[in-house]
Amino acid sequence: LIHRLPDTWHQVDTLQVPAWRGRRLAAATASLSKEAAAYVDAQLAPRIGSVGTITIDRLVAEAAARFDTDQQETDEQDAKAKWGVRIQHGTGLGGYAGTSWLEATGDTLDLTRFHDLVCATAAQLGRDGDPDPLEIRKAKAIAIITDRALGLTGTNTAAKTHLYLHATANDLDTEETAVGTVEKLGPATLARIKEWVGHSRVTITPVLDLARDTAVDQHDPPTWMREQVILRDSHCVFPWCGRNSRGCDLDHIDPYDEHGPPDQTRPDNLAPLCRRHHRAKTTGRWRYARHPDHTYTWHSPQGRVYLVDDTGSHTIG
Repeated sequence: LIHRLPDTWHQVDTLQVPAWRGRRLAAATASLSKEAAAYVDAQLAPRIGSVGTITIDRLVAEAAARFDTDQQETDEQDAKAKWGVRIQHGTGLGGYAGTSWLEATGDTLDLTRFHDLVCATAAQLGRDGDPDPLEIRKAKAIAIITDRALGLTGTNTAAKTHLYLHATANDLDTEETAVGTVEKLGPATLARIKEWVGHSRVTITPVLDLARDTAVDQHDPPTWMREQVILRDSHCVFPWCGRNSRGCDLDHIDPYDEHGPPDQTRPDNLAPLCRRHHRAKTTGRWRYARHPDHTYTWHSPQGRVYLVDDTGSHTIG
């Protein structure tokens, strides 16, 4: 901390941040270069006490790629050598019940596209009346996708993948060796990202108007509203949770009442919560409110009060 993360050390030394957080950051950055560690220190020191481990790990991964692009390229090539598809039949204990395990390791974009297609097919099965749980429908979807690929059905649908890329326009135009970040996937060299973006089945979505406040009279928000809330709040808004909002549920802050007034589903009454924290809120033991300045106040079952803002999470009462 003293020699590589001096700003964080000052926070620990003056008792503004618990020592365990400093140790956690020191351990996470031990493999980084001095320059990369300094970058993490500058980014996290002002808010180290209000961010969770997911945010720390994400920034450390970004710094490792940003300050050592050669190593990032080497890591990508080394990982490619491990690509493969393996299938295992049976339960693993000598038994067999008509179930097998399929494991695939490959290009992130290819596997993401396939997973998106599996999920879309499973969702359609649900809309068509299949009563099985989602995960079982996903397994069924593989058979449907295989039949389509073999031309055994009359229709074939092509799934598209949305990549949410964070990189400057200048980088995309000129810097082949620079590093960008793709939401939910992590950092990657821009050379690799350009390969993905140039793919015919990648969709680039324009930025939405985050100030739009149109309401709808239905429980599930329309696509544009879901995207707006996800872009507005990039992670689960529960205190100290850094789960990416694209994997979260959209919670009605004031619970939805199917017999209630109109316009209950609107951006300012929605917030992303991961499944665990969505359940915690739904039980009624935790409650929260969203404020006009885009902050959230949470009240715990023990009577504690927490503030979640764009700098992290804070105990305020």
